[in-house]
Amino acid sequence: MQTKISPKRILANTLYPRYSAFVDKLNRNPLFVKFIKENEPTAPCFEERYEMYDHVMKHIGDGAVDYLEFGVWKGASIKYWAEHNAQSESRFAGFDTFTGLPEAWDFRPAGTFDVEGKIPEINDPRVQFVAGLFQQTLPQFLNGFSIRNRLVLHLDADLYSATLYVLARLHHLIVPGTILMFDEFGDVQHEFRAYNDYISSHMRECRVLCGSYQYYTLALEVVK
Repeated sequence: MQTKISPKRILANTLYPRYSAFVDKLNRNPLFVKFIKENEPTAPCFEERYEMYDHVMKHIGDGAVDYLEFGVWKGASIKYWAEHNAQSESRFAGFDTFTGLPEAWDFRPAGTFDVEGKIPEINDPRVQFVAGLFQQTLPQFLNGFSIRNRLVLHLDADLYSATLYVLARLHHLIVPGTILMFDEFGDVQHEFRAYNDYISSHMRECRVLCGSYQYYTLALEVVK
């Protein structure tokens, strides 16, 4: 059957017939470099992510927070935040499958970061964990959740699909002053791409607060 695809596309496909993740990554890298260079003068970069967390906490102040973390693994980050925020009204919720990545992430196959369903043990009544795929657990969680404090979103899902889903699903809760932290912002095909697609499609604006690991990890504040 004769195709109705444009001749230009057919020619391009003849010259370059296969998708290349490597080429895609190279093509997106200038966008990341441009973004960081534009924000670097006012956004300090630390050696460790915990220094970045401290900087964000100082920016937020001593008030209570609603901290939602997507991608918990063994719970080190959510534990750090809970230990450094003593407000009794603060709430901390960590979302994870606890059985590893649901799909491949670059060279890491599905199932990477599997902790065999073991949920972290944190002796703090303000902390809760939600096990399962975000697409299955977040809607139910939101049915009984409303914002009481400043919202802090820690996005450590690694994957484009999961990160974009969370941002879009929480759009109605994201307001000026909301903090967005990305653990793999420097992954141009996943978290960086998800951030840009969310910002452009939902007409948001953010300012960079700080980063760590050469800006691979990044914290931003929503301004619009």
